[in-house]
Amino acid sequence: MRRLILLAGLTLAACATQAGFDARMQSLVGLPVGDLVQRVGVPDSDFTTPEGRRFLQYERLGTSTPTPMPVIGLGVGGFGWRGGWGGAWGAGYPAYAPPPPCRVTFEIRDARVASFTQSGAGCVATAPDS
Repeated sequence: MRRLILLAGLTLAACATQAGFDARMQSLVGLPVGDLVQRVGVPDSDFTTPEGRRFLQYERLGTSTPTPMPVIGLGVGGFGWRGGWGGAWGAGYPAYAPPPPCRVTFEIRDARVASFTQSGAGCVATAPDS
């Protein structure tokens, strides 16, 4: 639930930018791991290297709003008991494509967020309030 709240706060498509996303993620650097999980949610993966470096990865941060896209439909059907037939086509707007991907990986050192990296076109958000 907290992840959905964060995602909703991250997206207002008209004002969302990569710089805004970076600023929001940077505000998480320095937090204890427990606070990160409270704000962002349970990570999709938690990995520790043989050298002891720990990483938490989130697969779907950033833009959570589906992207509108046009759609075209075709149809054929029968009408009535006497067998009348007809065909039709139409176009509609909007249909929705899934949101673009955004993967964020946080490096954890001494039980705190040390840094983050992101990848994907969906890594956009509004800038945090000052």
